[in-house]
Amino acid sequence: MKLSGNRIEHVRVALGGVGTKPWRSLEAEHALEGRTAEAATFRRAAEEALKEARPSSENGFKVELAKRCIVRALTMSTKTA
Repeated sequence: MKLSGNRIEHVRVALGGVGTKPWRSLEAEHALEGRTAEAATFRRAAEEALKEARPSSENGFKVELAKRCIVRALTMSTKTA
C-alpha cells in the first residue's frame, strides 16, 4: 500500500488459502484506491473482495476469516507505510 497523507494512492490485495487457488482482488483494490485509510474503508474493501464467494458447508467460515484477515493486513500496512 502506498499512502499520500491518509489517502490510499496505490494498493494490491491478494488472497490465498481460502479458495482453490490464490487470487488478486481487483474489486477490493478499486474499493480502496483514492479513499481514506481507515477501518470502515478496509471493511468495505473486504466485503467487495468476498461478495461473490460461494462457500460449501465445510468451509463457510473462510469467508468471514478472509474478511478479517484483509482488514487486519490493511490496518497493519498503514502502520509500516
